[in-house]
Amino acid sequence: MIRFALHLVIASVVSSATAFAQTAPTTLSCPENIEVAETPTPVKGWTAGSGGKAEHKFERVSIYNGKAGGQEYELAPDDEKKNAGKIVQTWNLKDYRTMNLFLRCRYHDTSVVLFSDLAPALTTCTLTFTLDKNGNFLGKSTLQCR
Repeated sequence: MIRFALHLVIASVVSSATAFAQTAPTTLSCPENIEVAETPTPVKGWTAGSGGKAEHKFERVSIYNGKAGGQEYELAPDDEKKNAGKIVQTWNLKDYRTMNLFLRCRYHDTSVVLFSDLAPALTTCTLTFTLDKNGNFLGKSTLQCR
């Protein structure tokens, strides 16, 4: 009877681990756009309008060790290449796995961010973007974590 129960526990653990491995993402990227609800704060002597929604395009990413909102340690890219105005930054995640890793997606013209933990199966993240001569982001930025 004990042997049968032990086999059930082992089968359950193996089944759970297999299910987790099948659901863990093998790639991750920030959403290309987010929609943000905007509400104006009234100014003395003025009446504020009703506000509305605005769409913001992905700009850049920050990658951290730690927990979002807790102790966070921002990681610098491990590699950066520049070619014809395009910049490619790469993080080698396997070198930082002593703590949790997460990314924070940042968007044009808003302080709103999205964040997500990086699954252990992900080993690199690559951000591709272009800057103008003043250091402002131009066009579409892309992020791919694998």
